[in-house]
Amino acid sequence: MLAPDFDRDQFIGDLRLKHARILPADIVFNVENGWLPLIAESLAEIEAALDRHGSVGQATIRQIKEKLGDLRIYIGPSREGYQFSKELAAELAEIRIRSWNASMVTCEVCGDAGVIDSFDGYYQCLCPKHAGQRRAWISGGRIGDIFQD
Repeated sequence: MLAPDFDRDQFIGDLRLKHARILPADIVFNVENGWLPLIAESLAEIEAALDRHGSVGQATIRQIKEKLGDLRIYIGPSREGYQFSKELAAELAEIRIRSWNASMVTCEVCGDAGVIDSFDGYYQCLCPKHAGQRRAWISGGRIGDIFQD
């Protein structure tokens, strides 16, 4: 669970500073707050892997988003024609799979244990509390804020 005084803007700002070598200033965090700690862990692992392989400056985070209920962090070469070594590509794939697996059991909103479910055709990983709020929002005509803490 996130701290009651969790500050999304401050958290993302800190990530931008800490991982400025791989995180473009204009990258959008298209996820709810509950996954931000997973992203922070993944960015640290990605940057460490790039350091080990001498590839910082050769790679950049392309996109961070939710898709079909799970977390996607896309990383790619920072310039045309550059390719990751097989070893680095394998290490980055392991990091991607770990964050993907963790997101499938973590509520995107609060970070508690969650499960992926379909909410009127939209998949999201939510804890029971936030799943209930999403269902109520749908049945109530999708008016107002979805999640209340």
